[in-house]
Amino acid sequence: MDTTGYVALSRQMVLQRHMTTIANNIANAGTTGYRAEHTLFEQALARPGEPEPAAFVQDVGLYRDTRPGAVTQTGNQFDLAINGEGYLSFQTPAGERYGRAGHLQPDATGRLTDAAGNPVLDDGGQPVVLPDGEQQITITADGTISAGAGQFARLQLVTFNDGDLVREGGGLYRSQAVPRPANGGVVQGALEESNVAPVLEMTSMLATVRAFQGVQKLIDAQHELDRRAIERMISVTG
Repeated sequence: MDTTGYVALSRQMVLQRHMTTIANNIANAGTTGYRAEHTLFEQALARPGEPEPAAFVQDVGLYRDTRPGAVTQTGNQFDLAINGEGYLSFQTPAGERYGRAGHLQPDATGRLTDAAGNPVLDDGGQPVVLPDGEQQITITADGTISAGAGQFARLQLVTFNDGDLVREGGGLYRSQAVPRPANGGVVQGALEESNVAPVLEMTSMLATVRAFQGVQKLIDAQHELDRRAIERMISVTG
């Protein structure tokens, strides 16, 4: 394969992975607390058997859009939105995980859990357990949880440096870094919407499809030139 083919193929591979990222954003446009991800591109120089270096395209990673989504009032006392930075902490079978999806609910044992049944943790690293028989729960901006008998827990709200979090399923993240206390606040009776802009993502998807098609035309044209060159060589030597 000549230099043109190498460069074109690298571009198509990057565009394919970029399309997967866009599709994932669109699929999560309605997911509570979802943060959009975008592809980080970088030029790479290499020598694919040619005397001059060729510039290739690489997708070196993803970066997360950390802008908050819109906050929608729900009136559900167990719905929580985070105002500002920070993540709720959850206990999962795989270990402690973090997320901003605050659609919580009590399970059969009184533990406050997310939609997947993972208990939300207090500032002591223990699952939050609601008092028996309490119907009205109050959660203040600093995460303090109170019932009729008074305060009984405080949510663990943490934050990380950019790049420390790795996305997992169910709106959760994992991290090897040590979490730090967050400065954000909790809004009871509300949920944070996804920060995905569907119109912009659809526009980016169309542009990516056109770019992929353009590269394919370049590959087809190069293959046609190679075919003609081979035919001429055969006719001359024959």
